[in-house]
Amino acid sequence: MAFNSNRRHEYVEGNTVRKIQPLERPEKRQRQKHHKRKAVYKEQIQYVNVLYTVFLSAAAVMVLWSCVNYLQLQAETTSRVKNIAALETQLENLRKENDDNYTRIMTSVDLDYVKEVAINELGMVYASEDQVILYDGGTRDYVRQNGEIPEEETTLVDQILGR
Repeated sequence: MAFNSNRRHEYVEGNTVRKIQPLERPEKRQRQKHHKRKAVYKEQIQYVNVLYTVFLSAAAVMVLWSCVNYLQLQAETTSRVKNIAALETQLENLRKENDDNYTRIMTSVDLDYVKEVAINELGMVYASEDQVILYDGGTRDYVRQNGEIPEEETTLVDQILGR
């Protein structure tokens, strides 16, 4: 075998010499296959991108809805707290007014004067021992009448009026 230093003019002698065949360009076939694969891959990517976009849009809508709902609940809670505070203030004012009115009424009534007018002008007398009827009221704040109260010949009103 003799080799020339120039790569273009290589010579191979003997029975191992190959027959000249046209050079196949595998690059074209690979390019076509690669181009087809790339087109299919692009379609798959576009399909995935559409699904991903739909998913992200749905997630964004849900997050936005949750935020708006949270803000509405927060505003409603704040409004109710303010309303409760206003009602508590109003209740406190009414209690103060009620206490002031009670104190004014109680101080305006002179019980000694009422007693004097009742005894001297209206002829009021204290009840005697036989006019007092005792009963067991229990621990309740009200009394329930179980029987008739005995009547006397003269009523208490008649005695007060002097009849």
